[in-house]
Amino acid sequence: MYGQLPPGDYGAYLRKSRVDLEAESRGDEDTYAKHKRVLFDLAKRHNITISKIYQEKPISGERISERPDMMSLLSDVDEGKWTGILVVEVERLARGDTMDQGIVAQAFKYSNTLIVTPMRTFDPNNADDEEYFEFGLYMSRREFKTINRRQQNGRKTAVAEGKYIGNIAPYGYDRKKLPGKGWTLEINPEQAPIIELIFNLYNEPDPEKRMGTARIARYLNEVLKVPTMKNSSWTVATVNGILRNPTYIGNVKWGTRPVVRKRAGKSRPRLAREDTTEEKGLHPAIISEEVFERTQELLRKNNHPRTWDGKVTNPLASLVRCAICGSTMIGRPYKNGSSSLMCIKPNCPTVSTYIHIVEERILDGLKIWLDQYSKQWDDVNPAKTDDELKLKVIRSSIEGMRKKLVILNEQKNEQHNLLERKIYDLDTYMTRSIATKKEIDEIENGIITLEEELSNEGKRIEARSEVIPQVTKVIELYPNTEDPSKRNELLKSVLEMAVYKKDVGGRWSGLADQFELILQPKLSE
Repeated sequence: MYGQLPPGDYGAYLRKSRVDLEAESRGDEDTYAKHKRVLFDLAKRHNITISKIYQEKPISGERISERPDMMSLLSDVDEGKWTGILVVEVERLARGDTMDQGIVAQAFKYSNTLIVTPMRTFDPNNADDEEYFEFGLYMSRREFKTINRRQQNGRKTAVAEGKYIGNIAPYGYDRKKLPGKGWTLEINPEQAPIIELIFNLYNEPDPEKRMGTARIARYLNEVLKVPTMKNSSWTVATVNGILRNPTYIGNVKWGTRPVVRKRAGKSRPRLAREDTTEEKGLHPAIISEEVFERTQELLRKNNHPRTWDGKVTNPLASLVRCAICGSTMIGRPYKNGSSSLMCIKPNCPTVSTYIHIVEERILDGLKIWLDQYSKQWDDVNPAKTDDELKLKVIRSSIEGMRKKLVILNEQKNEQHNLLERKIYDLDTYMTRSIATKKEIDEIENGIITLEEELSNEGKRIEARSEVIPQVTKVIELYPNTEDPSKRNELLKSVLEMAVYKKDVGGRWSGLADQFELILQPKLSE
């Protein structure tokens, strides 16, 4: 479809491709600056105004679910907000799989939203344009898969040649450019001794002096005060990752965390060493193979076997946060069958408490909260009438603002007519049209704000009538439910989170239950 575009509201979408990023790394102009110039020239040519630009971060995902600005764009397109969207090429909109391309195509088709490019304007409800658009997306996806396959093969070849393919060197090394193509590693003289120390502490022959990963992390943080590569505190996971990394014996690896795609998204599970590709690297080793293999054997012996088979064993999983550092607290099981709730962050002074005591406190808190909440939501309470009156006032305000918006748009059109009839000079027209647009924008923003308030108020009222029976159900069922996973589901149905604070130990002093717990129920005011 060619020719003049219909009047209306237009947005623009910007996304960088891998080719753009590579060109910028070679010194080319910023892609977004170049594309904005192209799209604004295109808007000027069609005599339209770009009201909003959706600009993805330089590194965005392949799937549209991983691109927040695309998700926002599709939401606005679904609501019919735009007459058209300007983009430098249709391939920028969707380069994911067939399902993603279908989502994009249908969003534009059902909302009757144009796609405007410098080469062509696509009307998704025109059969020829629709076919051309879908073919463009198909070719884009095919090109993407070819490039991706070529890149993966290139990485495999590089690993087979002993080259380091990571973008960031592991702690103890610096990246070094090889003559020609590729990278390797060279030893960082300041960090390498720390790597040797970590392995030596873990492999100490004397059991009294030997340190586990938690003690090593504390030793590095509190005694040596050595920062990590990102200037943060050492954690058990960081130390564990170093002890398992074959890079330190001069090897390079591939496929340790492959992308596993599912309908709900994708994940990157860490594979066992024997299931990955490992080759001799070009870089020097920091640790001998003998020390490394002995470390792996100790790690296997000290590894706690997983008995949960993917099921939740902590009824408070993902629910309780530390009041001091904000970390999510975890369950620590003991050999006697009990478990405690503890903060996982190193050096955090928060003291742990047995999980069953925290559970009892949560139920007591829910009972108190439910009693207070029920009193606020009594059928005979005049507050219900006040809520209905508030909804009526908000709806009336929205209606009044919409009527005012109609008048202002008519006024805007009349200003165009006065300019064409030369009653207004250009300066007068610009001054008055800008003032009118400002007033229109203020009213439109006011309508959006009131509509959000109306929605939230309706949800709050609806929640009041639902949350009371739900919390009552949880309080009744929880004590009689043995499965930790089901207990966790019950609590998550009524709680956003609970904030835990305890900075004084009391295990042997009879003060085990002396802690603060602040509940944040779902859907509460």
